Amino acid sequence: MSRRARELTVDQTALVGVVRKVARQRSKINTDYVMAILRAREEGATFGAIAEAAGTSSQAVQEIVRRHGPVKRSEPKTGVSDPG
Repeated sequence: MSRRARELTVDQTALVGVVRKVARQRSKINTDYVMAILRAREEGATFGAIAEAAGTSSQAVQEIVRRHGPVKRSEPKTGVSDPG
């Protein structure tokens, strides 16, 4: 059984507002970070070069690309006619 939330003081409400604002900023920064890594990789930068620029490991960069990169779809087989 969950407890009922107690009312926040004015100061606590203000602090929670600051937390919310920083969380939104962090989310945008994280998105920009991932997009920059993906763009660099699309442009041909190596995992090592990106990792050095980001201050992280190439394995971390590879994982970001694996998780957030474009979905690889298999190419349609050649010689298969379109029944349309």
